[in-house]
Amino acid sequence: MTLRDHTDARGTTTMDADVVVVGSGPGGAALSRVLAEAGQRVVVLEEGPARPNFRPNQAHVSRYHMQEGGTMLARGSKILPVAAGRGVGGGSLVNSAICFRTPDAILDQWTDVLGGDTRYGPQRLGPIFEEIEALIGVGPTRDSIAGENNRLIARGVAKLGLVGGLVDRNAPSCVGCGLCNFGCPVGGKGSVDRNLLPMAMASGAIVQGDVKVHRILVENDRAVGVVGTVQDTDTREPVGELTVRAERVVVCAGGIGTPRLLHHSGLAERLGPATGAGLHIHPGNAVVARCDHIVKMWSGATQGAWFEDPALPGVLPHTMSLPPGALLLLLGQAGLAAKQMMHQLKHYAGCLVMVSDKGEGTVSASANGRAKIHYAFDPGDLERIKKGMVLTAEVLLAGGAKELTAPVHQIGRHTTATSLGKALEDRTIHDFIMYASHPMASCRMGTDPQTSVIGPDAQAHHLPGLYLADSSIFPTSLGVNPQLTTMALATAIARDMAQA
Repeated sequence: MTLRDHTDARGTTTMDADVVVVGSGPGGAALSRVLAEAGQRVVVLEEGPARPNFRPNQAHVSRYHMQEGGTMLARGSKILPVAAGRGVGGGSLVNSAICFRTPDAILDQWTDVLGGDTRYGPQRLGPIFEEIEALIGVGPTRDSIAGENNRLIARGVAKLGLVGGLVDRNAPSCVGCGLCNFGCPVGGKGSVDRNLLPMAMASGAIVQGDVKVHRILVENDRAVGVVGTVQDTDTREPVGELTVRAERVVVCAGGIGTPRLLHHSGLAERLGPATGAGLHIHPGNAVVARCDHIVKMWSGATQGAWFEDPALPGVLPHTMSLPPGALLLLLGQAGLAAKQMMHQLKHYAGCLVMVSDKGEGTVSASANGRAKIHYAFDPGDLERIKKGMVLTAEVLLAGGAKELTAPVHQIGRHTTATSLGKALEDRTIHDFIMYASHPMASCRMGTDPQTSVIGPDAQAHHLPGLYLADSSIFPTSLGVNPQLTTMALATAIARDMAQA
């Protein structure tokens, strides 16, 4: 059967393909484009909606475009939310459009992990980065749409002589409305539903939304397809079952979705102990600053500025953009206090502090298929977050801020970075409101089946025909926002698959 529309799969449907791809985010889209253009019959299955359903409302976006309704939590050292997108376009629908290339030092480290295999080294991936950046519209954040929140950070960075400033983003037609995390309302962001996926479809790929894959078919010790439940977009009630049989199965469901599916399919024991192990999440906190002048952190490019300090490797601060209601919650204000503070909110700026974590976690699945996530913080990560917050405070003050605070229990308000640093010294992990939105490395690539799930060719060590191509395969924590790395790796993997 050939699907022509996302509603065609209702009822019981079986179809054949050369490659079935589970997940339509950065990894699935990049891989599908290459394989479809190489003449492969490609079917892409996506759990989320076939078409964007955006509103400037967190509850609405969580319902339609966040995995598990935005309720995924990691348990362990503390409870923290873990965000992951869903819908045709995956996480690129609801991210901030930041595009960092993988640092060469990380790619060199991955080459070592792969026993000297250079297929994902800087020399090969460099041209692929350029190719992807052109296709998805990567360019510097324009000052005209940056907004004062980003400009303040850029001024502070320049004044202190740090590396950074306005960041590169795949938002070529951005108008600076600050709603990237709710889905772009004007089509200005180059999410993969606007570029890589249409390119794949132009070459014959079929992209089917509203299908939650729950089983990977295995016959004669080989992956031969998938089975998924077709769901109603609004109610998520089952309306059909779709089976796609294929010569190769590629799972691109992300750092949480991929190990969750492998566990729920009953393949974890077969694939080895690395299935769902080694999760990294780029945890972080933030510094919020009051200014005398008007900032309106919710206006301008979402997360449009960044910086780094060689003295703090693995620490990557970048701008925070929150709507007024979320900012009030972050500041711990409610009721009458929140009402009295409303007029002050336009004077606040903010900056996130993200670290490349040494802490690790695990991902498995409950009986009903929901993610079970555990994460243990490394004490050194918390100390680097604290140091990053002090540096961020210095940048905010240098950019024009007057008073500092942070989402840390009883941290108080401060007029110097030194004072903030002293207040942070004795705070434990339980005092911090942490957040994580970059799950990765949970089904790692490597040469040892005891510590990795797939080999350098992206095929599972213990199950021929099964491939992975998303952020779950990173051999280590990345240290930068992962979407561009995911697209580049998936492109390289697909080129090798097309020649196999």
